[in-house]
Amino acid sequence: MAGLRGKADVFHADDHFFRMTTQPYKLPEEKLREKLEAFPPEFREHVWTYRRAPAPKGLEAIARGLLAYHAGAAFQTKYAEKKDDLRLVEDLGFDSLALVDLSFQAEEFVGIVIQMEDLPKIKTLRDLLGLLRSKAFPNPAFAG
Repeated sequence: MAGLRGKADVFHADDHFFRMTTQPYKLPEEKLREKLEAFPPEFREHVWTYRRAPAPKGLEAIARGLLAYHAGAAFQTKYAEKKDDLRLVEDLGFDSLALVDLSFQAEEFVGIVIQMEDLPKIKTLRDLLGLLRSKAFPNPAFAG
């Protein structure tokens, strides 16, 4: 697999197989609806709103919603205390598998590819938000 680690190489899980591409995977709307069923209604609405009209505030709400979904009650408690300085591993107990899952969901829900080499750089919620904003809104005038 060493030859497959180029900067643009991304692996996508699509049901029962993996494919390699440099483009974000656009999840069909029916499958997206199925995946979103596991999430709270407010989160689902953020995703649909963002897909219709991408905006930094919507992206931030989705990122926080993903963390809350994965961390459960610990997210609310720790977020109230630390805000965007919330540490994903130390405060929420995320491991590498949770970060990979988060990267797949970012791509499925908002079309943003988080490269595997970016994952170790994401230590805090602030890091995650900054990375997502820089990928979604590369022009600083639109980054909010």
